[in-house]
Amino acid sequence: MGRVTKTVWDIEPHTAKKHEILRRYFQAWLPILGRYNSRLLYVDAFAGPGEYSKGEDGSPLVILKAARDHVLRPSCELVCLFVESHEDRYTHLVGVLDRTKPTLPSNIKFRPILGKFNGQLAEIFAQLDEQEERRGPTLAFVDPFGFSQTPFTTIARLLRYPKSEVLVNFMYGEINRFLSNPEFAAHFDELFGTPEWRNILNITAPISRFYAIHDLYRDQLKTVARYVHAFLMLNKNNAPDYFLFFGTNSLKGTEAMLETMWKAAPSGEFQFSDFTESKKQIPLFEEAPDYDLLRQILIQKFGRVQIEFEVLCDWVIEYVGFLRSHVRHVVAEMEKDVLVSVTNPKPNRRSGTYPEGTQLKFR
Repeated sequence: MGRVTKTVWDIEPHTAKKHEILRRYFQAWLPILGRYNSRLLYVDAFAGPGEYSKGEDGSPLVILKAARDHVLRPSCELVCLFVESHEDRYTHLVGVLDRTKPTLPSNIKFRPILGKFNGQLAEIFAQLDEQEERRGPTLAFVDPFGFSQTPFTTIARLLRYPKSEVLVNFMYGEINRFLSNPEFAAHFDELFGTPEWRNILNITAPISRFYAIHDLYRDQLKTVARYVHAFLMLNKNNAPDYFLFFGTNSLKGTEAMLETMWKAAPSGEFQFSDFTESKKQIPLFEEAPDYDLLRQILIQKFGRVQIEFEVLCDWVIEYVGFLRSHVRHVVAEMEKDVLVSVTNPKPNRRSGTYPEGTQLKFR
């Protein structure tokens, strides 16, 4: 998507998919964290005008309505901060929020903030430090149009707070286009948080350059977040547009995000294309996980190894990106094929079930 100059604009298919991922994850995050915390914080760093040209909900309303309409009705206090730097969009956002406010329960609160994400976040951090006992888990949605307003130091500072998570729009298309332009070198130093991006400049093969840019930002995020996964958005020309990077230090959080990504892309490719969406083609075969690939990974990694089933699942979630249910399916098939056995079966255990403490031995 090109740089937007209007107050409101048309929503694009990839934006709707991005909001679907945000909404689904938030719906999982809210009751899980709200069960054990009296206060949760949500930060929308580039909130926009709150709606699109035909009245579709922008990200602030996506979140407020997801919280309001949640089937579990969480009772914790939810504080939403909506940051927007363009005054016309901020004014429009305030109007949209004012119309929505009467429909919200008293435990859902919001504050629109006029200013730039990086500058305003310093003030937000100061407030959080002063109220450490009530800070609460934080989910930050960082969705800029370009690459010059999201320094890695700010993302890292967010992730260093306990129970904090980020969903970051990493604008690959623009980054790749301008990476060789010396005019933007300082911006890229800030964006990546390291000068190592300069090593990519000599890579000319498009696919190698694609992975080098992705991997560098992923590895930087992993310096402050144990679990990092990404979802790729392609534009109307079917070319890479941006990645949604998710970072967290919670295994439960990354499992919830992976479930969200698998729902958005059932094949497990974790990508969405405006081009193919515009064709509205019905797939010849139902999209499904590549169980053969997972089976091969397990054989190569754990051949002749004994491991607890839950530990195996945790490893797959962290390093491979399949779900616990996928591991259970593949292990059950491997057990039928006598490629894996249970070394400590419980009495009356049914084949294909792996209760807590189950030890597996791979052939």
